[in-house]
Amino acid sequence: MEAFKLNKTEHLALEQEIDLLMQSGDTTFSVFMVDVGDIGKIFVKSGYAASRKVSLEIEKSLKSICRKQDRLCRVGDNTFCLLFPGVHKSGHITLAAEKIGRVYSKAVERFDPSLGAMLRIGIVSDIEVGEDAANLIHKASVALESARKTEQPYVVFSQTVAIRLAENWHMQQALAEAIDEGALDLYYQPKFEIATRRPCGAEALLRWNSKEHGEVSPGVFVPLATEIGLMQELTRFVFSTGIRSAADWPETGNRLGLSVNMEATALQNAETVDMLSNVLSIWGGGNFDLTVEVTEGTLVTDCDSNFERLNALRAAGIGISIDDFGTGYSSLSYFRNIPATELKIDQSFTSNMLESERDRRLVEAIIWLAHQFGMKVVAEGVQNSAEIKLLTALKCDVIQGFYFSEALPHDEFCQWLSRYRK
Repeated sequence: MEAFKLNKTEHLALEQEIDLLMQSGDTTFSVFMVDVGDIGKIFVKSGYAASRKVSLEIEKSLKSICRKQDRLCRVGDNTFCLLFPGVHKSGHITLAAEKIGRVYSKAVERFDPSLGAMLRIGIVSDIEVGEDAANLIHKASVALESARKTEQPYVVFSQTVAIRLAENWHMQQALAEAIDEGALDLYYQPKFEIATRRPCGAEALLRWNSKEHGEVSPGVFVPLATEIGLMQELTRFVFSTGIRSAADWPETGNRLGLSVNMEATALQNAETVDMLSNVLSIWGGGNFDLTVEVTEGTLVTDCDSNFERLNALRAAGIGISIDDFGTGYSSLSYFRNIPATELKIDQSFTSNMLESERDRRLVEAIIWLAHQFGMKVVAEGVQNSAEIKLLTALKCDVIQGFYFSEALPHDEFCQWLSRYRK
């Protein structure tokens, strides 16, 4: 059989190659669908000529690992397919996937080592007699999509993989409908000022109780919103609902604060600052202060533009809180640049500080450092009076946790807050 030519890019050519293998009666082969998405990054960064050069280098590298009986073809701008006769056992599949990963990384890193090449492969190896080529390509594509979703180097197709991916798609559709219909809820977890022992505000926490999927964790549906391109709509819903609700909070005699989490993708959107300013102008903020919580991971992602937008938020009178401090990419360098007004100590430190001297000293050092830069300090996950006593001694400013209250729906939070009226 003549070697497959790389310029045959249509699926028909791939199906013909698979059909030839199936007609031989040998089903002990594998289909590898390879996504080389880094080419897109190179195109954005350096233009068409550079991306074309790297693309040809990747084709050359993939061709170099093919045996005489193997087949290679290109089925999309960033997608190649390899057919490996005789490769069907798990050990051989792993070796082949790792070899593809190595040659791919070398090809990309020769051009730009900073890219940190990321390869995704979908694999079909359990091939049934009589199965048609189109179905095998579909299975490989499903496995590839699963690899992308789960951020694994490669995924081997199975019915479990297909079911999970289908559930993911169904959940994406349900989430899009929930965002469009406003069928999400905000709960509010109280925050207490240590000096006065009175509530000083709340953190808004997003909840989704889906009719189909039940209670879905934010750790699941927030990334889904990014995947389907609805993070900005979700961000607008959260801030609009939270700010509108905070405007209705009962008076307590002291100014309250509303804290809302912001994902990195929302911060990177140039429209976010204007959106927040518009929402505040409509619903006011006369009786409360708004604080945006960002994680350390957000700070190190495209940090120059993020710092620029954080400065714009501060100029609009919005506070900035560094969330979950100490669990991500803690760096003293951004203390020098970020316009933060608050720092939140992660629960993993506060929950162990009574038993661990090292954790206690870490909490003490974090509080001291934050105060040196004019930031308030919030301790998360406070669960007992002993922790409150120690945090008071360490001069923490604000505490938050189940010891006072779990997160409450808006009406229940207002009832709870009314008990502190002066």
